[in-house]
Amino acid sequence: MKTTPSQRLDEPGGVVAAPGPAPRCAGRSDEGIDLSLLEDSLEKTPWERMQANDDALRFAESLRAAMENRNAKLKRTDQETC
Repeated sequence: MKTTPSQRLDEPGGVVAAPGPAPRCAGRSDEGIDLSLLEDSLEKTPWERMQANDDALRFAESLRAAMENRNAKLKRTDQETC
């Protein structure tokens, strides 16, 4: 027996049809969250996601090392002026 979305439970033999997918608005959810990063990530293979993670870790380590070098230079100049 086929049902149509207009059939209701109170009709004899009627069944409520499941709602269709919600319309999507340019990668945004109802809560205002931008889903484009999630969609981009899910388009990648697990290997590509692991490589992107490794790249991000290397970048973070380079920033940390640069900050430590800058702080070391500042400490040397502070000690020389005292």
